[in-house]
Amino acid sequence: MSRIRWSQEESDLLKKVYKYKTANQLAEIFPHYTNTQILRRAKRLGLKKDPLVAKESREQNKIIQRQDLWTDEDLKILSEVYPHEGAIGVKKKLEKERSIQSIISQANKYKICRIQKDLFWNPQAISINDDNIFSVKIIYKGQ
Repeated sequence: MSRIRWSQEESDLLKKVYKYKTANQLAEIFPHYTNTQILRRAKRLGLKKDPLVAKESREQNKIIQRQDLWTDEDLKILSEVYPHEGAIGVKKKLEKERSIQSIISQANKYKICRIQKDLFWNPQAISINDDNIFSVKIIYKGQ
């Protein structure tokens, strides 16, 4: 990226609006500069944001930077798919790349549980020895 010098008109405009505009609003006013370039210029000019605007600006940046936030659509898929297909099924359906642990954590957070399949006992799986102690052989055939 080539370095663009700030004109006197741009610097004057920044002085007028910086205090009352969020980072997103400043990016619209100064489209040829990155947020970092705008921040550096404001710092060099000794400009400060209004505290409420600064807080709003930080909140906007958090939302933009947090790619791991779950959208309403993601949560809908989680609630519909997780009970039947588990985390792997949810992972296949989601558009964003999510880890299995992230999916399980979200399901736990919203108290979404897997539906347990009925278990059937096979009589051949139970054996009794001479001391009347029995053992059960369990074979899980899950997805």
